[in-house]
Amino acid sequence: MDVRVQDYLDDKLQSPADLESLDTLLEAVRNSQQLLKQQLDVAKREHDSTVRETEQHAQSVQTRGRAFQKEQHDIDQRLLIVTQSETSDEAVQKFEASMERLRRLDVAAGYVELLKEVDMLRRECTAQLGKSDEAALEPYRRLQRLATALHPLQEVAEGAAPHLLDHIVRQVEVLRETIRESFAADLEKLLKKMGWPKALDTIPLALQQEWSNVMFRLLDLQRPELEKLEQSNVDRTTNFEPPALLPLKIMVQALEQRFTYHFSGNRPTNRLDKPEYFLQHVLDLVSGYADFLHEAMQPLLTRHFRSTDLAFTPAYMDATSAFITALLPMLRRKLVSFTQQIDGQSQLLSHLAHEIMSFDTTLQDTYAFAPVSPTMPFRGLAYFLLDTCGYFQQWLTGERDFALSRYHAIVEAPEAGELDYDSVGADTTKPTNMAINVNDLLETITDRYRTLSSFSGKLRFLIDVQIAIFDMFHQRLHASLEAYLAMTSSVGRTMHGLSREDQAELQGVKGLDRLCRVFGSAEYLERAMRDWSDDVFFVEMWDELQDRARKRNSIS
Repeated sequence: MDVRVQDYLDDKLQSPADLESLDTLLEAVRNSQQLLKQQLDVAKREHDSTVRETEQHAQSVQTRGRAFQKEQHDIDQRLLIVTQSETSDEAVQKFEASMERLRRLDVAAGYVELLKEVDMLRRECTAQLGKSDEAALEPYRRLQRLATALHPLQEVAEGAAPHLLDHIVRQVEVLRETIRESFAADLEKLLKKMGWPKALDTIPLALQQEWSNVMFRLLDLQRPELEKLEQSNVDRTTNFEPPALLPLKIMVQALEQRFTYHFSGNRPTNRLDKPEYFLQHVLDLVSGYADFLHEAMQPLLTRHFRSTDLAFTPAYMDATSAFITALLPMLRRKLVSFTQQIDGQSQLLSHLAHEIMSFDTTLQDTYAFAPVSPTMPFRGLAYFLLDTCGYFQQWLTGERDFALSRYHAIVEAPEAGELDYDSVGADTTKPTNMAINVNDLLETITDRYRTLSSFSGKLRFLIDVQIAIFDMFHQRLHASLEAYLAMTSSVGRTMHGLSREDQAELQGVKGLDRLCRVFGSAEYLERAMRDWSDDVFFVEMWDELQDRARKRNSIS
């Protein structure tokens, strides 16, 4: 008997009472056997079906393989005939070369279609100029959008078709210049009717609509470029300089002609020792046209830029700031030619730098000029002169030499060591004349570079000029004190061979007076330095220095 059957019976028949359920047990076994037979029959049928399907699939694959081989053979034969080749590999190479030529032809056809579209837009724009300026701008905008869309596509294609993109970009630039010249001519005609550059209070009523139309067309033409420039300078760094608005750039041309007439050549107003002449002339222009700009230009700029990101840039949104921005290129060109004529003449350069910084201060204080952002101070023409044009070192050297010569003149004056009893209160130690004059010199030096926008320039001025003078004066006071101590000691009197008269000069009231001169001078300058610590200018310098030190430490 099978072991499993025996185990089953032992499990089911464990007592005589279990024999009574033997019939039931046999019936259950028969039912289970019948169910297993049914499952076995189903499994056999499924197996037979699977075997048949597998055989059919294998036959189908073999049939398709034979058909593929036959078709491949036919293709090879046709390739051999078409390409006039002797082997299949040679035929495939020739066929692939033909397909590559077709692909290039298809690409070339696409290029031609694109060039036709560019030429069509250019012709359409040119044809509308002078007839309907608004209609002329539409094809130009489409062409500009096309050129803008091609840049990322070229990057994805790893720089493909550079000549095509360059051609389209140049077409956009040429077309823009054509439109600009047409719109500029319209504005120049209008300005001639208005009598520009004669100062006006407002636009004549009969010309107001034409004025608005011409202005808006020029602003519309320039707006995409301004927006692109803003997007590329989101951080608003100090190096960013907003361009002049096209309408104001055209209006300034007549003013620049006058400026060139008065401040070039041998004109009496064009003097190397009087840069304040042309700087004051520009300030007079801003002041003279301020009311006109506010009345005629400000509403147009507000309407045009109000709902755009450009509204946050004063050089676009504020009419006076926009006018000053348009005048600055003229001044920069003048400064370049002016500095070339005074190169090597430190006094003239010093005077020019002083006048330029005064000019920058006037723009900021009087007109709140901050072209990039109200929170970002104007770097000024002083930055252009000293940093961009590279005259800072020459200017610093001249200022240092003058300050040192002035210092030596102060300390070597006959009355330099005399006490000044009237300059301070009765309860304060009296300083010497030279201490007072040295402090005045240091304060004058501070005023010379206070308005510099460059932190490094301020720091160099402080270290190379002011601290250098402090060190020299400190050494002078220290040497005087050391000399007094040496001569009043027994060893010093013996070594120097002092007479009784000389010793009398170092003792008593006279000796005390000599010490008071040193102490009074030192204390006076110490109080002056404490006042410096409360000066906003030096506090800001200190904060900037600490901030830069923290950033450098965090990077390292």
